[in-house]
Formats: sequence, C-alpha cells, structure tokens
Amino acid sequence: MGKEKESKGYIGVQKYRVECNRGSKYFKNDDKASAYFDYMTACGFDTELWLVRHFYDEHGTLVKGEQILLEREIAD
Repeated sequence: MGKEKESKGYIGVQKYRVECNRGSKYFKNDDKASAYFDYMTACGFDTELWLVRHFYDEHGTLVKGEQILLEREIAD
C-alpha cells in the first residue's frame, strides 16, 4: 500500500477499490485497479472505482478515513 506523510504527523495509507455487482476488490496501484474496472465494465457490470485513504497517528491508531469516487459506469 502506498504510504505518505500527512500534515499533523499522520501517516496516510491509500489503496484503490473496485466495486461491482460481484463484490469489491482492492488494489495497491491505480493501473491495476483501472484495468480491473475496465474489465468488469466490459463484462456488463455496474462498476465504481474508489480511492480509499486511512490516516494513522504515531501509535498506529486510525484517526481518519476517506473515500473518493473516481469513476462510475452503469451497465445498459
């Protein structure tokens, strides 16, 4: 998972989640997530691509989480 230093001393961890009618799958990089998104869309499923971030303090305690919808395809 990608780690980055965040303001206020928090450590941010980000990953990508693809959701479709068959469930969710997580990826460490956006290229693989985008490829899986395209594949599930081509298979005719409603599909969403999300960026998921978790922020931890210096003790490893989760202090904040966020999800950002990057792309969405609705099957015809």
